Amino acid sequence: MTQRHLFRPSFILIPFFLLLGVGIVEVWSSSYYFAYKRFGNPNFFLNREVVFVLLSLLSALIFSRFDYRILRKFSIPFVIISIFLLIFLRVDGVNIRGAVRWLKIGGLLFEPSGFAKLALLIYLADFISRKHKYRADMVRGIIPIALVSGMIFMLIALEPDVGTAILVGLTFLGTIYVFGYKLRHILLLVFPIVLVSALVIYAYPEKLQRIINFFVTDKVNYQVEHALIALGSGGLFGAGPAKGIYKSLFVPDSYNDFIMAGVGEDFGFFGVLLVIALIISILYSIFSLSRYCIDNFGKAFSFGVGFMLSLEALMNLFSVFHLMPPKGITMPFLSYGGTSLLVQGVMIGIVLSIYRHCEFE
Repeated sequence: MTQRHLFRPSFILIPFFLLLGVGIVEVWSSSYYFAYKRFGNPNFFLNREVVFVLLSLLSALIFSRFDYRILRKFSIPFVIISIFLLIFLRVDGVNIRGAVRWLKIGGLLFEPSGFAKLALLIYLADFISRKHKYRADMVRGIIPIALVSGMIFMLIALEPDVGTAILVGLTFLGTIYVFGYKLRHILLLVFPIVLVSALVIYAYPEKLQRIINFFVTDKVNYQVEHALIALGSGGLFGAGPAKGIYKSLFVPDSYNDFIMAGVGEDFGFFGVLLVIALIISILYSIFSLSRYCIDNFGKAFSFGVGFMLSLEALMNLFSVFHLMPPKGITMPFLSYGGTSLLVQGVMIGIVLSIYRHCEFE
């Protein structure tokens, strides 16, 4: 019996559906007051979230139906397109709260960094599978992949979006380390990532102040303070959807980056644990596929997806729980957002395609 029989698509799909459902409920519960106050429609964000979730499910279905190995042919074009979109942000991007991270397409906002993350994962998997024998060769095995990843990292950092840039950098470093690249080469690549991140943070006073508040003064900013109050007020079982007041009245972005504060207030400690358990279930299945898939492209891509989603979830939780400075990282499958949910749906679809088509040990 092959290891394929140890997995079922339901191990990924059921938690995926449940998290999307919780996300719809929590986006509405956290945003209805703000939506009514600003747009005159308490269901403004709910209506959009339902559309985003349906698109995420549709993308997962479409990408699960074809052979994932076809993506190898598009790895370089996808990277070129993603870099072009990130550069185009400097020309025609939408500035929101001092950051230029979005392109306006019709009446919707598209975040190129979301597509760039997916393109990078495909490129990394393709490069590792083709050039694995050169992993100890600096010229043929390290520099090409480092230049591409570094360019994406740099363009995202300059938006500025240091959180997503660090996410991209860590995913790149973690993936090549797991697939046998020399530690001394990886350590050489850590320095420019740290340097660029530090320079961007230093260039933006509000970002620098967050770091100082966290590491020096231990001052809790307004958003985190009220997120912690919302989490604590939920107790063990929560107040119930739309019954908590802190997340909707006092926590900025409670339907987006800080949606876990709303989960804690509405569903309590056990609700937060359930969400974390559902995410762990998805991640465990993805890493298991990576472990037993024979094809190096499928192995590397599924690992990259699992690693990136793990980092996103941890960075989001650590920000909400005041274990690290806020980074603007959304909670996978839960937070409001069209680009993020669409990309995550594509990732899940490709992982399911790997399950269907990859030979297992």
